[in-house]
Amino acid sequence: MSAPTLTPEAITALISDRNELSLRVVPGAKLEKAAIENGALKIWLRTAPEDGKANKAILAKLLGISVSQLEITHGQTAREKRVRISY
Repeated sequence: MSAPTLTPEAITALISDRNELSLRVVPGAKLEKAAIENGALKIWLRTAPEDGKANKAILAKLLGISVSQLEITHGQTAREKRVRISY
């Protein structure tokens, strides 16, 4: 993934009181990147996500945490997702 312009702090600011983050995934993009759009984190992936593994791996990398600290709570196979983060 190319170097994101986001900091872990900017992404952390989007996390709700319930430790959930809104995420929009765009598979099949020409470039891999991440941005904040409409109060949600948007991630463009070059490949199609497989069972949420790619989503969690990239999100964990952006936040600087372990993949095991992430759980997709809503939208497992959808582009719009809710991810719970456990600290």
